[in-house]
Amino acid sequence: MNINWSKELWFSLFFITVGFTVWPLLIYYLGLFFGIEFFLNLTLRTWAEQIVYGPLAGLDLSLLRSLVLLLSPYIVFCVLRLLLRG
Repeated sequence: MNINWSKELWFSLFFITVGFTVWPLLIYYLGLFFGIEFFLNLTLRTWAEQIVYGPLAGLDLSLLRSLVLLLSPYIVFCVLRLLLRG
């Protein structure tokens, strides 16, 4: 099995970048659009600073939650590739 590392690196870079930039905004604004009460009572600044990116500064359970949220587009991409590969 020959692995094309340049392709793997570009896919990783793309999905991790999307996960750290676009994904949290998409979750927040979709939550507002669908009227989820948690997001209606939450400002974007609080969502970003305290829930999404804030826990990255410490070493506790919220760090793991934040990393899973931010890396979820890449994790889903890898799982789909494994399932499609057979």
